[in-house]
Amino acid sequence: MPAKPVVLPSKTFPKQAEATAFFKAMLARYADGEFLNSDDEDILYELLQRHPDAEQKIGLGVKGFFKNKSPDHPTSCFHLLRIDGSTTDFGYPACVSGRARSLRHDFYEACRRSVAVELMAQKQQLFDMSPDGIPCVRTGEITNIHTSEYRHTEPRFRDIVKGFIQAKNLVVDPSMVTISQDMQYTTIFTDPAMAVDFSNYHETVAKLAIFKKHVR
Repeated sequence: MPAKPVVLPSKTFPKQAEATAFFKAMLARYADGEFLNSDDEDILYELLQRHPDAEQKIGLGVKGFFKNKSPDHPTSCFHLLRIDGSTTDFGYPACVSGRARSLRHDFYEACRRSVAVELMAQKQQLFDMSPDGIPCVRTGEITNIHTSEYRHTEPRFRDIVKGFIQAKNLVVDPSMVTISQDMQYTTIFTDPAMAVDFSNYHETVAKLAIFKKHVR
């Protein structure tokens, strides 16, 4: 039986075992009660959308992630803090082995794909104008185009997606997204006009900065 990949909007794991090892190592880096850094938080949010109960877990929206003990798990696990102040736990194995991608996940990925090329071009332009490198906004360490990431600061990308849905009064349904014919497993908007609308909205609200690439 061929290996089943775990495809997230920003990273693909060829095998579920690789994804499991990745998120197990992430969990181990934190102490109980400690919140995740923004690098880890972004990809964990993408993974969370594969959870069988993602809609219930996410609720009104996620403010942050932290590690803590739970009566439902023999060891510490990931927890999320919702924007309304409530919390819940979840296991990354359930997300890795999720049988079906949620509509929320697919819409989020289609939004990412809508701006991916433009953001790569912006990053290239920044380094073209600064051939000696650009300091990481967090540490001040000089980076080049290969050792850096061009990432959202505030608002976070997930909040931009939420804001777009609200601004357009969208009722997200499966007909809005489809699998790209060029890139297997990649989800894009069915209507190219939707991709343009999101790109335009993103341009008006997004703030990005250069960060040193986090080696996981």
